[in-house]
Amino acid sequence: MRQASSLQHAALAGVDPGGGHVRHGDGGRKHRDRVSHWAQDAPQDLLARLGCRRDPFTGLRRPPSERTLRRVLAQIDGDELDRRTCTYLAETGDAGELPADTGMVAAGQRDQVIAEELRVGGGCEREARRVRRRARERPRPAGMLEAAAADGKTVRGAGHGESPAPQLLSLPHHRRGVVLGQRRIGGKTNEVPELTPLLSDALTGSDVAVITADALHTARESARRIAEEFGRYYVLVLKDNQPTVLAAAQARLMEGTDADHERNGTGYTDLDRGHGRLERRTIRTAPADGLGFPHAAQIFRIVRHVAKLDGTGSSMEVAYGITNAPAEVAGPIHLNTHVHEHWSVENREHYVRDRTFREDECQARTGQLPHVLATLRNLATGAFRQNGHVNIAHARRHYTRVPYRLLGLFIL
Repeated sequence: MRQASSLQHAALAGVDPGGGHVRHGDGGRKHRDRVSHWAQDAPQDLLARLGCRRDPFTGLRRPPSERTLRRVLAQIDGDELDRRTCTYLAETGDAGELPADTGMVAAGQRDQVIAEELRVGGGCEREARRVRRRARERPRPAGMLEAAAADGKTVRGAGHGESPAPQLLSLPHHRRGVVLGQRRIGGKTNEVPELTPLLSDALTGSDVAVITADALHTARESARRIAEEFGRYYVLVLKDNQPTVLAAAQARLMEGTDADHERNGTGYTDLDRGHGRLERRTIRTAPADGLGFPHAAQIFRIVRHVAKLDGTGSSMEVAYGITNAPAEVAGPIHLNTHVHEHWSVENREHYVRDRTFREDECQARTGQLPHVLATLRNLATGAFRQNGHVNIAHARRHYTRVPYRLLGLFIL
């Protein structure tokens, strides 16, 4: 297994290990596995640090072949690899996170600090500057508890014939963007029963106090376990799988106006401008007494209006939810932020894996390969984010071009 370490670092460099060809959409042309190319180009001292064996005849370190890499990965226990990599990321913490803006840094020096911390190639990431500026202009509400989002994803390229594509349930941290845990969903079950073992693995020693999830996980047993077994708060979306609770929430939250709710401390309106659009999110909350849902304390409704900057192309969405967090712990502004950050996971995790790492185009199918490769992509993204990178594609190029840079991400 010593040879697998070189694969791990190659994956962190952003190359895509795989059990087969990877289709890149350029006229249907297929490219060979790039992990072995990275290993073949690695210098001798780097191969030595990665544990590659020495050829007894030439005296040179020989990197593992593509076939060896593929065989080793296909035999790895994906769930155990998830536990090890997620524990590693949790223990390293936010080592590369930029210092918080406490007012001690002069306004004219802020971009210079960012450039020094996140210098990539000839300059710093533009997105990093943008994120820091937005954090100053729109800070997170005071008293926000750390949260993680339970969300499933299908590895579409790994399905073939009558064999369905594998599904993975993961738990990304809202603020840090690091996956705290991941499990493969069995072929004869779904995400719901896998939530408990996922939380058992991911929440040990974690700072997460709130679990957010979509309507699939809005089940009484899941809510009870989150509250009783794990001692966490849940924020769950209400849909037709809980028709009685949904109908009661709709009736209670119809009363009064948005202005009335804001005056009473049970409402909040958030206006945002960015990414070429205007967004207005209005939330109302009400007590969840008598609904019969385990440990429920509040119900809420969020109305989201989105339009282009010129006011055209407007749309509206309405979502209902339920939580066991009391109003003094999670008020309207906190619940609005938790729900908003839950859906941002789609961009920070799923979009990155699909677009930057082209996960859905990778046709690795043998054994544990689809699961293991997804884990390595999570590890790569997490390591980049831990070191303050915002643009994952930019970070990939940065670490791929100079192999020695990879060593700065890990303790070897």
